[in-house]
Amino acid sequence: MQKQKQSRTTFMERLDNMVKTLRHDIAAGKYRTGEYLPSEANLVDMFSLSINSVRKGLEQLVAEGLIVKKTKVGNMVVKPPGSECVTITFGYHLSMDGIADISYLVSEFEAKHPHIKVVPVQLSILNYNEIVKNYMGNDMLDVVTIRETELQTYEERGELDLLEPAAVNSGAYPFLQDTFSREGVIYACPLVFSPVILCYNREHFLGKDLPEPDSSWSWDDLVRVTSQLAEPPGRYGFYFNYLSEHRWPIFLLQSGNRDATSWIDAVRLSKSIVANRQLFPLYTEEYDIDAKSLFLEEKVSVIMTTYFNLNHLKNAPFSFDIAPVPHHNEQKTMMLAVGLAVNRRSKKKAAAQELVHFLTSAEAQYHIRKRTLSIPGLKKAAEWTGEEEMYRPSRYTMYREIIPTFRTLADLRLTTDRLRHLQRELKLYWSDIVDETSLSEFVEQML
Repeated sequence: MQKQKQSRTTFMERLDNMVKTLRHDIAAGKYRTGEYLPSEANLVDMFSLSINSVRKGLEQLVAEGLIVKKTKVGNMVVKPPGSECVTITFGYHLSMDGIADISYLVSEFEAKHPHIKVVPVQLSILNYNEIVKNYMGNDMLDVVTIRETELQTYEERGELDLLEPAAVNSGAYPFLQDTFSREGVIYACPLVFSPVILCYNREHFLGKDLPEPDSSWSWDDLVRVTSQLAEPPGRYGFYFNYLSEHRWPIFLLQSGNRDATSWIDAVRLSKSIVANRQLFPLYTEEYDIDAKSLFLEEKVSVIMTTYFNLNHLKNAPFSFDIAPVPHHNEQKTMMLAVGLAVNRRSKKKAAAQELVHFLTSAEAQYHIRKRTLSIPGLKKAAEWTGEEEMYRPSRYTMYREIIPTFRTLADLRLTTDRLRHLQRELKLYWSDIVDETSLSEFVEQML
């Protein structure tokens, strides 16, 4: 049974490779308007496919408007990639320039595809789903970056039909493709990802002769050690944006059970840390930028953050490193992933898919690996080793060892609306506006 499944996967990869190769060759001008693609028999030999599979792939190119079938003649190219410029609109999160050097990659794409012009549209994280939905519906976006949480929202609202199903990228980490899949259909191609981790000032630990964090640490270990770092006055041991949707759920995921008793125990632990004024500063923020600022100013010794945010620390005036987040009952952490999705209603779908193909190619993914501290979705690029061009924590490859601990918000099995309501109750609990009894009743009703 496993052999049959593997064979089918290999077949799908070969078919996808044929479509991508022909689409790229047409866009690059290898086959010009009025010229014919290789015969179906030649395509069978070139891509090790059956004649029926070749015809299925050619039908996709016909649907995209790239070729037309001429009975008893062949498959003729009908779009002149070199004679007219196609303009596509690419919407992405404001943070993507820092995370993946996206502006540079887009300029490289345009240099290699002079017939395609990319109009970048930076989108605010606030109401991202609604903005993308409206833009796509009004033909104002062809390609968009999408996070795993945003895909979950589209699924809950029955709006997955906004997105064009994507092809399997055999080189991407399988767990990323699973993250962007629903019922066997992939809706976004993995671009970059990151687990939530600890980042710490090594000099603070060395100055106090304290052990650095490692994978064995519990939250009690973190509190015990980092409490000793909370001096001189004005410096604290630990900080994280506890209001972030990728931070507070970690405690629930680590509880081990999905019941009110386990979750309240986990929330009680989080409050004991956040309310510890000898350890944790009385400071609230809306975004993670302030955590990075406090860390760079050496006002805190340890922060809970992501590989994405490490890009803001590249020029730190001190040595820093990373470690897994501490554990409670189980060793789990949140994973953030960013993918690329194509508007299913786009009138320039072939050009849009060409951009996605480039951004997830080895060339672009190696650039992300070498020029940023983010983790590329392409496995061979992420695990590249060689002479580094920039400062990189000595434990950068740690993520490979903790992949089994990766979880997403979907693992809490709560809708986004319920998550939002739960977060509000937790804010009231952390602020001592509601007591533990009231919170327990709320959680019991919700579960």
